[in-house]
Amino acid sequence: MRSANISDSLINASNLESFDELDHIEKDLASDRRAILLVVLLSFFFGLTIGVLTTSVFADEGVTSQTQSSLEAADKKDSKPAWKPPVAKQATAPKPIDAELTKKIMQEKGVEILSLQLTAAGYMMDFRFRVLDVKKAKDFFDYRIKPYLHVEKSNAKLPVPMAAKVGAFRSTDRGKNIKPNKTYYIVFGNPDAHVKRGEKVTLVMGDFKVEGMTVN
Repeated sequence: MRSANISDSLINASNLESFDELDHIEKDLASDRRAILLVVLLSFFFGLTIGVLTTSVFADEGVTSQTQSSLEAADKKDSKPAWKPPVAKQATAPKPIDAELTKKIMQEKGVEILSLQLTAAGYMMDFRFRVLDVKKAKDFFDYRIKPYLHVEKSNAKLPVPMAAKVGAFRSTDRGKNIKPNKTYYIVFGNPDAHVKRGEKVTLVMGDFKVEGMTVN
């Protein structure tokens, strides 16, 4: 009897040890399964996160590219040539004498008469001429000759003004530097704006005269 009890006890003890091992194995397997599941879940969420971030980045790049393209297209559409200030065409003053008289003076005096215009708010008249032949044009630069304008309507004489430091308002040949194909001037006074545009005057320079000059 006693030996039978001992055998049963040994069997029971063996069974208990087996059960403990099984239980331990099951716990280890359960732990492993949880670890695997956790790894799978983490991998899933990690992959999902990477996918979302990648999609967002590409989406942002696409939006940025589209925005940049739209801005470039708008710039091209709205771009206009740089504004430049208008340039006034150089006005050519009408000549005070006709072409026939101009040609005659060119041949005789070596100058081309270009213009006779009011200046200084109408209180002076600016006479311009171009030198073609320096020798023939010497009377136009001789400081000893005193040119003036004779006003036909009033018989008034309008001389060249004088200034204390600069002398007469005209070009002279004191420096012996008169050159051909160059434009020179003589300024005549016009007190009280006596002569108006469109009126006629005569240029008197020693024995030389140019009659019927129109003031512009």
